[in-house]
Amino acid sequence: MTAVEVDDDIVILDMGLDMEEVVQEEDELEQMSTKESFESGTIPDDGIIHEQRDKVKAIVIGHGHLDHIGALPKLAGAYDCPIIATPYTMKIANQRIDEDRKEVRNDQVVLRGGDRYWLSNSLEVEFIHVTHSIPHSVMTVLHTPEGTLLYSLDFRFDEEPVLGVPSDYERIRRLSREPVKALIGDSTRVEMQGGAETESMVREMIRHRLERLHDSKGALIFSTFSSHIERLNALLQVNKGRRKVAFLGRSLKDYAKLAEELDLIDLQDVHILSYYDEVSHFLKRTASVRDEWLLVCTGNQGEPGSVLRRLAEGEYPMQIREGDHILFSSTVIPTLLNQYNRQQLEQKLKRQGAVLHRDLHVSGHARREDTRRLIRMVNPMTIIPAHGTLQMEASYAALAQEEGYRLNETIFLSEDGNCLEL
Repeated sequence: MTAVEVDDDIVILDMGLDMEEVVQEEDELEQMSTKESFESGTIPDDGIIHEQRDKVKAIVIGHGHLDHIGALPKLAGAYDCPIIATPYTMKIANQRIDEDRKEVRNDQVVLRGGDRYWLSNSLEVEFIHVTHSIPHSVMTVLHTPEGTLLYSLDFRFDEEPVLGVPSDYERIRRLSREPVKALIGDSTRVEMQGGAETESMVREMIRHRLERLHDSKGALIFSTFSSHIERLNALLQVNKGRRKVAFLGRSLKDYAKLAEELDLIDLQDVHILSYYDEVSHFLKRTASVRDEWLLVCTGNQGEPGSVLRRLAEGEYPMQIREGDHILFSSTVIPTLLNQYNRQQLEQKLKRQGAVLHRDLHVSGHARREDTRRLIRMVNPMTIIPAHGTLQMEASYAALAQEEGYRLNETIFLSEDGNCLEL
């Protein structure tokens, strides 16, 4: 969550969750009060902004991942301003708000990539379409009397997306004429060398793997991020109806059903089950004909309570056995807890005889050369690395130095709670 203040106006960019803290919480986040969420560290401490809440003109959300949108039910209702987001992002926001049952009555403004909207007499917000790992992702541009701010969390440059079109490179390049006073940059994968691989490449990787496994007598169990609608589309395309498909898990159902409402995915031949009892009943019927099914499960990070974790721990009538294949179309989010959970999951699956297929994935975040490409396209006056550990942000700063920027002059490192004045 970032707040940008210009004169007497404030704009909030994103309102997300600390996902590592969320995973550690035993209680469902929806059942926690705002105070309990603060104390647990799952939501941002917005105290400084809240003291000036009359200045806040908008809450602008760039895409629907929970680390960008998940705190809306807890915090947004305290601000008398609109929530601005793209269509799919707004659907996810409303679902989260409904589930949390908090009083959030903010006006809602739905924009698409390419749209602009005046927040006040002096501030205008613009969305620029970019590719990421969830539909309707955008970079947020804030046009101010002091110059333009570009908030580029999260993006990657994918020339061959499976869903939608490539990023709006032409508009990004034109920003350099304005000029861009500050670029807030995504440092999550900047340490990875090279440029982004394409989602079409992942589709071919999955296709080749399934070609080899379709006729096996074991279960085929596939796990990816539930919000990765593009990846789920790719899986359905390459399966070509050879196996019946089931989506198992609450988050898969939620994200996929909302995407279907916007014609982003076709689920007419997909069985969708979410709660424990219905998943358990389905797997009991499926166990004896496992070679007829392609099961898409939540739990690629090894999260407690996910379908794949429960399968590995023997909590369902269907047991993992020798000859079953588990396909991970994801990366492990680089936190100690996620790495531990995933390691434990893999060990349990292997002990039961399953064959694991890893790394059928490319990241939704820009790698080093795509980050360099963005800097050169935009030519910002100031760079502020964000969205990563201090080490990741330092790597971004080192890249910016290669492009001629100077630390503490035109590159600034910050951390949660700090205020940076330009």
